[in-house]
Amino acid sequence: MKFINLLKMDWIKHLPIAHRGLHNDKISENTREAFKSAAINNYAIECDVVLSKDHEIVVIHDENLKRLCSTNLNVSDLYMSELREFTINNSKSNIISLDEMLHIVNASVPIIIEIKGNYSPYIENRIYEIIRSYTGKVAIKSFNIAYIQWICEFLPFLTKGLIVDRNNNNNLSILDMNLDFISCDIDFIDSNFMSKVRKKNIPIITWTVDSFEKKQKAKMYSDNIIFEKIVP
Repeated sequence: MKFINLLKMDWIKHLPIAHRGLHNDKISENTREAFKSAAINNYAIECDVVLSKDHEIVVIHDENLKRLCSTNLNVSDLYMSELREFTINNSKSNIISLDEMLHIVNASVPIIIEIKGNYSPYIENRIYEIIRSYTGKVAIKSFNIAYIQWICEFLPFLTKGLIVDRNNNNNLSILDMNLDFISCDIDFIDSNFMSKVRKKNIPIITWTVDSFEKKQKAKMYSDNIIFEKIVP
């Protein structure tokens, strides 16, 4: 089984992963422009998703719109049609769905989908409905171990990983979950816990690499990086 998992996740080592798409001062995170930019530059993409009121998969990092749209509303209280009306950070970029995001990328580069928020099987079922006919490479990850446990039990054929840092999921029992990869905070990548993980030959990606120093550290301890603000 370990050999199969290594083969399945081999692609994760080849292309640096753009954190929330390739964004900068002019391009907002998790937008069609950020995803187009990443794909054009041949970077894999990490994106975040939250469930809307009508159980659509919204590509956005925050569960509340205050930081990104200056509106104190929860994503879960709004329909997808309402969310599309909001623009991000005073730009012309609006909030999009996972369906739209996949259409933009069009299987040109791999995608890692991070599920945010409290556990709900609705979001996992809906994600599977959307990605099952998608021809590109897709993986799913989360800080919330309940999401990944559910996938391991009911959709074990999906490529899945757990996010780990100093305060979350840093228990060796996670190695019994048949994970395909682990996504580790760069500040925790050189820990004793992660040294034990590396001995299990589970692919490791690290986040967020946004400086030369972190890039050098990532080379020593991980298989690939989730980056922003630097040229990988």
